[in-house]
Amino acid sequence: MPMPGYMTLSGQNQGKIEGGCTISGHEGAILVQGVDHTIEIPKSLQTGLPTGRRIHGPLTITKEIDKASPKLFQALTSGEQLSSAKLEYHRISPQGKEELYYTVEIKNAVITSLRKYVPNCLDPNNKSIGHMEDVSFTYETIIETFTPNGIEAQDSWNAPKS
Repeated sequence: MPMPGYMTLSGQNQGKIEGGCTISGHEGAILVQGVDHTIEIPKSLQTGLPTGRRIHGPLTITKEIDKASPKLFQALTSGEQLSSAKLEYHRISPQGKEELYYTVEIKNAVITSLRKYVPNCLDPNNKSIGHMEDVSFTYETIIETFTPNGIEAQDSWNAPKS
């Protein structure tokens, strides 16, 4: 079963955008319940060969509505650039403890969409799901790190690749 992620954000105008997380060691982070992100290279349907440059889709997080929500709304409606945005993935180690194992950092990011929704309250399968929102970010640079070994890769959508 996946564990929630933790996101920290700072806007150039608003400063730190504090989330509602109260979990020890992650206080003030945005508790992320889901992530959706695609990077792809267009390809020919006939040959399967690349036909263009890679395309970075928005990085979208799913979270409960919390005290970060009005600031995220403000960042979206004002076009505020985020000076830092970092998403941490955690897992349970073989020793049974929570550990950080993967990070995604995006630079020169902006929020490009915000979608609020409430799952069907009459469906008993939704009893543990709160009022939710999806927040989508686009960015100039992305850095992904597998932290146990320090393996890192990065890309900028505007940087040429050979």
